[in-house]
Amino acid sequence: MGLPERSDEPSRQSDGEPPGLASRRLFLSRALGTTAGLAVVTAAGAVTGGVASAHAAPASGKGPARQDGQRNWRFCNKCFGMFYYGYPQNGVCPAGGAHSMAGYDFDIPYNVGETPNAQANWRFCDRCYGMFFFGYPSGGWCPVGGSHHAAGFNFVLPHEVVETPNAQAYWRFCTNCYGLFFWGYPSKGRCPAGNEHNAAGFNFVIPHW
Repeated sequence: MGLPERSDEPSRQSDGEPPGLASRRLFLSRALGTTAGLAVVTAAGAVTGGVASAHAAPASGKGPARQDGQRNWRFCNKCFGMFYYGYPQNGVCPAGGAHSMAGYDFDIPYNVGETPNAQANWRFCDRCYGMFFFGYPSGGWCPVGGSHHAAGFNFVLPHEVVETPNAQAYWRFCTNCYGLFFWGYPSKGRCPAGNEHNAAGFNFVIPHW
């Protein structure tokens, strides 16, 4: 299956595992993505000619299968990125200070096979604690400065499947920072590369508790 492709963008690897710390949601009653803000556009998922298409990709008829995963991944209500909430500190947010968690406790599959509806090479950055795509020579843009640095598991994210009560859609790849961010509001959060995140590629549907 394809990467969230870009025409000009540059796969690296690394290892070590972040531990865990559980927390339930604080706000966002249904899903972060089922507010009025997410009628913005249908998800872009297909890739065409080496560049991420901005056209909607059809979802499969069922939601993602529950697999062993790592919990304590959370939505940051400052930058709209996905970050790991399992340490005493909450990493570095591009909006300033540490990330601020809200919403669901995401349970992200790792070290399983890639499929037509699940993309590998998503990694934890041990500098900012965010989730980023590690499938290009460049590691994107980290709010600490320079590129993200991969550590821990190889996460495999479901995409183009149906959103369910235990799996939230509208998570997207940002072409500027390579991070995973929530695309369900009119505002697109804060990108460490400057301004808002820019979505491309698949519509990821992330399991949660």
